[in-house]
Amino acid sequence: MRSETYPEMASVLQRFVVGVENALGSNFLGAYLVGSLATGDFDLDSDVDFLILTNAELSDAEVRSIQTTHVEIHALGCYPAEHLEGSYISTDLLNRTDLVGAEPLWFIDNGSTSLERSIHDNRWHVRWILRERGITIIGPDPKTILHPVPTGALRSEAVAAIQELKSRFVAEIDGTLGWFNTRFGQSFTVLTCCRMLCTCKTGTVQSKLSAVKWAEQFLDHAWGELIRKAWTERMGVRFGDKVRQPAQTRLLHETARFIAYAQSLATACRRQIPDNSW
Repeated sequence: MRSETYPEMASVLQRFVVGVENALGSNFLGAYLVGSLATGDFDLDSDVDFLILTNAELSDAEVRSIQTTHVEIHALGCYPAEHLEGSYISTDLLNRTDLVGAEPLWFIDNGSTSLERSIHDNRWHVRWILRERGITIIGPDPKTILHPVPTGALRSEAVAAIQELKSRFVAEIDGTLGWFNTRFGQSFTVLTCCRMLCTCKTGTVQSKLSAVKWAEQFLDHAWGELIRKAWTERMGVRFGDKVRQPAQTRLLHETARFIAYAQSLATACRRQIPDNSW
C-alpha cells in the first residue's frame, strides 16, 4: 500500500474500515482498494481509491452514519485521510451489467466530506481493477463474487472516455483558466489517453507509468516527447501548484492533436480493424 509514501496510510485505512463496519453492521461485506494503489505507481498526488461492498442497498440511516465516519476521518488532517475517494456498491448491483455507467452509487469525492450520488465508480474498468488487481482490506476474494469483465465492454468504455475527454479538453483549450488547460489538466489528458489506448489494445487496466511505457513502445514515435513531458510534469511540482498554473499554449494544441490521434486508434481497435502503426 506504499506505506513509504505516506506512513500513516495503514492506520487511516484501519480507522476508516472500522468506522464503516460499525455504521453498516450486518450490511457490511468487504472493503477494497482500487485505483493506483491496486494497479501500481501510487504517488504523492494520487487519490486513495476504495470500494465498499454491501449486502444490500444503503438505507437513509446508514448513509447518515457513513457520512459521520467520513467527516471524522477527514478531520485526522493527514493526506490519506483527506484524499479518500470511493463508492459503496451492493453485490446485486455489482453484477448488473445493464446498469454499468447508469446507476449512481453513494460516492465520496477526493477531498470531500459529503456523500453524493454518482456513477463515477459504476464503471467497467473499476470492476476490472477490483476483480483482477484489487487489494482486499477485509472481505471475500472479489473473484468469488464478481464475474469477469467482458473485454469488449472495457474497450468500448475506453473509447467513450477518449471521446468525452476530447470534448471537454477542446472546450477549454483557448479559454480562461479552467481545469484541462492547466499544467495538471494537460498532462492528465495525455496520460489518460495513453491509459485508454493501452486498455483498448490489451484488454487490461494498467497504471499510469505502465501505460506510458507501453505508449512509448507501440505508438507513433512522433508523440514520444509529448508523452515523456506529461509524465515528467505528473511527477514534478505538486498538484496544488500545477492546477493553478496555465499550460503552455503550444502544449495544449499539441495535446488536442494527440487526442484526435488517440481517438482514431481507439475507434479502430474497438472495431478490431488491424492497424500496423501500433
